[in-house]
Formats: sequence, C-alpha cells, structure tokens
Amino acid sequence: MLAVRTPIRLLVLLAVGTLGMAFAARAGAEAVKTEHFDRDPGWEGAGNRTMPNEPPVLTQDFGYSETNIAGKGKGEIGGAVCRSVTPAYYAAAIGPKTLNDRLSASGTFAITRTSSSAGVFFGWFNAKQTEGTGRPVSSLGMHFDAEPAGGRLAVRMINAKNLSCGTFITKFEHYHVIEKKAEMRPTPIRNDGTRYTWKLDYDPAGNNGGGRFEFVVTSNAEKKEDFEGKVFAVNLPPGLKDGGATFDRFGLANMTKSGHVIKIYFDDLTIDGKGEDFSKDPGWVGQHNRETIKETMWAGHPDFGYSGKTNFAGGEAGEVGGNFWRGKFGYYADRVGPLTMNDRLEAKGKVMLVAAGPDADMCVGWFGVPSGGESPDKVGSFVGVHVGGPTRMGHPFVPFVRTGRGSKGVVEKGPAMTMGKAVEWSVVYDPAGGAGRGSVRVTLGGESAELVLKPGMKEEGGRFDRFGVFSIPPGGQLVRIYFDDISYTAGK
Repeated sequence: MLAVRTPIRLLVLLAVGTLGMAFAARAGAEAVKTEHFDRDPGWEGAGNRTMPNEPPVLTQDFGYSETNIAGKGKGEIGGAVCRSVTPAYYAAAIGPKTLNDRLSASGTFAITRTSSSAGVFFGWFNAKQTEGTGRPVSSLGMHFDAEPAGGRLAVRMINAKNLSCGTFITKFEHYHVIEKKAEMRPTPIRNDGTRYTWKLDYDPAGNNGGGRFEFVVTSNAEKKEDFEGKVFAVNLPPGLKDGGATFDRFGLANMTKSGHVIKIYFDDLTIDGKGEDFSKDPGWVGQHNRETIKETMWAGHPDFGYSGKTNFAGGEAGEVGGNFWRGKFGYYADRVGPLTMNDRLEAKGKVMLVAAGPDADMCVGWFGVPSGGESPDKVGSFVGVHVGGPTRMGHPFVPFVRTGRGSKGVVEKGPAMTMGKAVEWSVVYDPAGGAGRGSVRVTLGGESAELVLKPGMKEEGGRFDRFGVFSIPPGGQLVRIYFDDISYTAGK
C-alpha cells in the first residue's frame, strides 16, 4: 500500500473545519461567524453616519462677571452657557464630598436670555465628566432647560453609576397638539432678569438612612407661580446612595448635549455654611468656559459603524460602535441567513458603554430592515438585545423580541451596564426554550435575564437577514457604545 502524505496546510484546514462543524452542531446546525474587527469587515451601513460635514461651532463665555443682575451687589458668576457635548464649567474646588456628607447651599439666580435646546446645571458635581452624557454624573443640583420663551427647572441627584432621582420644580408636560398647532412645554422660569432665591439641602441620614434632599425657590416677581415657596422633597430610591458619588466642584456647568445658549447669573451664594464674596474675582476653577468649540457630536445625528482606531471594548484596535442618538433609525450590519424564529440564534463578544444620557437607547442582534424609516424594534422583525432605559435604572442590557406580525416581548429589568467597564456578553434565542414557546437569554458579565415568549409568538414568525447594531426613534439622548470579538449565527 502506498503512503499518502497530506500537506500540513490541508490538515490545519480540515481540523479547523471539523471544529467549526462541531460548534455548529452544538448550536443546532446553524453556521457561526466570528469577527475580531482587526480590519474593516465591510458590513452594510445605512443612516449610521449623518454628522454634518462642517460640525457646528459654539462659543462658551461664562465665569466671573462684574455685573449685578442676580444679586444684591456688584459681582457674580455666570454669562453665556452653550449646551455642548464638551464638558465646560466654572466652579469652586471643594471637599471632596460624598453622599455620606450633609450638603447645603443657597443663593440667587436670574436669566436674561434663553433659546431652544439650551440648558445648564448648578450645584455639586465631579470635575471628571465624559462628553455626551447629557447631565453631569456624580452630581446634585439644579437642572435648567430652556426654550425661547423661558425656562424649566428640575432638581436631581445622579450617582457615580449614572443612576438618577429627582423632581420637576416647574410643571413638566410632553409636547402636545391643540387645534393642529404644536404647543411647547411650559416655561415658567422667566428670562427677563427676574431674581429667584433658592435653597437646597441634602441629609444623608434622612429617609431612614437612605438619603433625602429638599429644595425651595421663590422670585421677586409680583405674580407668583404655583411652585414658588413650596418645599420639594425627594427620598433617594433604594441602592442609589450605595452607588456612591464624589463631589469635588460646586458651581456652574453646561449640559453635555449639543444645543444652544442661555444667559444666566448666580449670586449671594452660601455653600455648606460658607458665604462666597463676588465683589472681587473668587478665583474659581474654569474648564472650557471661555472657549470656541467645534462639536464632535451633534444631537440626533447617529455616527457609528466600523471604528478602526479605537479599542474601548478590549483587545487590539478595531471594533464596531460609536454614537447612537435616539432620533433617527440607522444600522450597521452583516448580511446573514435569512434566518427565522425556528432557528437557534447565538451571539457573544465584548462590550463597553462609554457614555449614556437619559432616555437613550440602541439595539444589537438579528433583524430585517423595515421600510418607512422605523426601526426593527417597532416595525419588522428583531431578536436580540435592547440597551437603554430611564436613568433611575441605569442602562439595562436586556432581551427583546419583535415578531413579523408585531407582537413584542421585552424584559423590563436586567443586567445594568456600567460606563467605562468592558465586559463579556452573550445572547441566545432557543426556539425550543420556554417549554417550546421560545426563549431569549441575555448575559452581561456575571448577570443574566431571560425572556420566555408568550404563547403563539414564535408561530407569528419573523425574517432576519442582518446581524448588527442600530439606532432607534423617537428623539432622545446618546448611547456611546462599542462591541468587539463578536461570534454570531450567520446562516444554516
């Protein structure tokens, strides 16, 4: 018998093929594909790169001012503050303080100009902020939101994990339509220089040790609004205080979402029992507060896809992700399948949430591209992971299903993402799970959540010809997120 010599290269290929087939068999005879993104994978993108060719330029111009608008005498802090993804502030260096410290502040403010999509923060915060979070993480204070007619006011606490609680001081209403004319939300905070006097106290022992803060504000206007003089109290929800926060600044900061300008001033300030003298420059710390800035992100304009130079999610440079603004549907995905609700679908890899604002969402998984500009979680078919949710919950990483006939399944609570932390993740759709009804299990780090489909959902079917990431309407905030080293079911 003649000996047959098989080339080493062929043996390697045969071994790899055997392992691949074994993995596919374990996955239920579906083919699994792996991307490490050390090169451009050539995935398909649509509506995912919409940043203007010439990004907007904004000018910050606030800090110490010799004017006398908000207080009793000459000298105050404030000026023209632009909402921008680049964090900017003018503040006193303090502490540091934590959620275990008693905090108190009082003073006056006045607004002389407002415009659409404008907003500022005033209170305790941490100097280290990530661009694009919308509101400062690790903060306690007043949140001003403005339109041309005036402003709105809320008081919020946001811990180091970006979990938030608070209350609207002025009335909050969603946009509504009256006689076919769009009406804006009320803006009771005047922009005519009216002076407001305010006080904010935080007691770590309040709420049976869970923490509690109280706020009151009143104006010098003859006609008072219904919120003036009332004490607004907020008990921190369970777990928020334990999440911690470190405050090393007290003062004025912009909201980190692109927008426009508000002119606001603060005076007669007392911080934790110490009065501030603004008759002369207090020498507070400034960051980007007297600068012209070119925006790197613009609200409502998704900018995500292959990123060859970053490695947020881990490993070598090269990954998929970017800026997912809630507002317009766009996707970046590989062509797969087509696959159906009768196929077992699996994906795993690494992920990092870099920044996230309130009311911000995105999705990753298998989907079919619908027509009409809607996203697959609302029209069409989708099986995968939904990232988002209100900031009182953080940003949950949870299973989501939408069948071809429109039925939805979602888990409201699940593993919450931590900004700046790279973790491993996985999602498995098992058509035989849930006693044959079908189930989706999502894992993030060491935590998981399972969705069992309702009876009949699997039979409604769905067609999935893409695997990837997409942004979703309606309008909202930013999720900046990156994925790497992804293995995913790509076909039979």
